Order: sequence, then structure tokens, then C-alpha cells
Amino acid sequence: MEEVQSIVALGAGTVTKRVYPDGLIERCDTVKDVGLYIERIDEMIERKRRLLEEENLNLKRVY
Repeated sequence: MEEVQSIVALGAGTVTKRVYPDGLIERCDTVKDVGLYIERIDEMIERKRRLLEEENLNLKRVY
């Protein structure tokens, strides 16, 4: 399966992916342990923010 759009994932054990126009994919994962996730939430948020803030991404909501 080919990745063609960026994905924002929230929560423990998730992976946010940014797909660049040239096809490069950059990933940002979070820790799987819920306790560690809660302890390190600020770090997780900042890493995803840095990954996504470089470009105004057109993000879809998926339910």
C-alpha cells in the first residue's frame, strides 16, 4: 500500500506520518505504554508539532 497523504495520529502507540511532495515519508511515533505516554505528553506533542508545522498541511478528519 502506498502512502499518499499525511496522517495525524493521537494517543499511546500511534504513528503520525508526513508525506512530502517528492514522496519522502517522515514518521513520528509515540510510546506504547499509557503511563509513559501521560508522563511524556508534552514531548510527544512537541515532536508532532515540529513535524507538521513546516507546511500548512491539508488534514482530513477520519472517524
